[in-house]
Amino acid sequence: MPTATLKDQAATLREPRFATFFTGHVVSRLGDAPVPVAFALAAYQISHSAAGLTWVLLSLWAARFLLVATGGRLADRHDRVRVMICADVLRLVAQGTLAVVVISPLQLQSWHLCLSAALYGAGTALYNPAQIGLIPELVPEDRLQRANGLLSLVADVSFLLGPVLAGVLMGTAGFSWILGLDVLSFAVNLICLLRLARLHTPARRTAPARTPPTPTGTPAEPHPTGTPDTRFRAGFAIMARYPWFSFGMALWFVVSLGIGLTAVAGPVIAVDSLGGTGAWSVLATCLAIGSLLGSLAVMSTSKQHPWKAASVVVTLGAVLQFVALTLRDQLPTAVLGAAFALCALTTAACGIVWDTAYQSEIPERYISRLGSVDNFVNAAGVPVGMLLGGLFADHYDTVFLGISVVLVVLCVPAARLAGSGRKTAV
Repeated sequence: MPTATLKDQAATLREPRFATFFTGHVVSRLGDAPVPVAFALAAYQISHSAAGLTWVLLSLWAARFLLVATGGRLADRHDRVRVMICADVLRLVAQGTLAVVVISPLQLQSWHLCLSAALYGAGTALYNPAQIGLIPELVPEDRLQRANGLLSLVADVSFLLGPVLAGVLMGTAGFSWILGLDVLSFAVNLICLLRLARLHTPARRTAPARTPPTPTGTPAEPHPTGTPDTRFRAGFAIMARYPWFSFGMALWFVVSLGIGLTAVAGPVIAVDSLGGTGAWSVLATCLAIGSLLGSLAVMSTSKQHPWKAASVVVTLGAVLQFVALTLRDQLPTAVLGAAFALCALTTAACGIVWDTAYQSEIPERYISRLGSVDNFVNAAGVPVGMLLGGLFADHYDTVFLGISVVLVVLCVPAARLAGSGRKTAV
């Protein structure tokens, strides 16, 4: 990474408010890293079937879907740091209570894991939209992309370390220690958030005196009561004022759908066409490495990349992966791995550009609600893709072609409309 870029990153981390938040975020993500794999292993050990893991995952995602609207609404109406503190208390209680059950004489049962997962999912649904809206308040706009790059890098590292940490800790210390470390990491993050609450002075928060004009310059209709509509469904009405955001969301939904499809189709194809599970391990590793490189690529430059170009790049990366999967019988595994790595690289890098674009261009008082819509749409795409992977196992090539066509069709308006409206003063 160039010296000038390292200095830029150091300058971002010298921002007291962002540095305080980032410290807690790093500790919390590292504590979370082994939890998904550990939960999967624990659920299987208890139920001795895949059904146990299925119920745990359903509990987690159902809670996130049910409360994602509430998360965006609360974050736009109240102090975002306080919302994050309450959310982390909920997640700490979820993991801490389960840890007590694990070390107690009580027999650990599947419903204990499901309840903990549901509470954890609820906390995440409240935490994520608030974090999305908070980042623009902690750093100047010219450092927003670097800040998002740092957060993406932490996510990539925790994703890489998670399975390794889970395997080592489950085989040595046990499940209770993983839960205990996660609780400790939440406690550290809470301390940082409490300190941030004392330091926090919003960088760009302003009173909602009037409704902003649309990107075309036409004033939007004010809310009948004279105050902004803070309901979650109002987020979709706000999207109508920003067509570039709407088409971007549609594009990301299909990209997420492709991620879910690959998660199911990849192992099946590896076993049937590439020689076994070892091939899928190689491809999954390529995905993780590509994602990490994508975050590093964006961080290696001080230039804020436009979403117009990024929408094309992420489309090309996804389409290339599907083309490689379609031609799997004619391509060596190494080429498939390169296509997987490139797709993950473009998805990670363009995801940072997307976050920075709407954090910069959407009026501040709407960011968390649109952030919750962003979380909702992307989270919905993955299970829908997994469902497609299960239903059309005999017709993967047709599904790959169909998704590729939809991506290209959506990419055209997404790229044409990008940058058509800048953030308006309120």
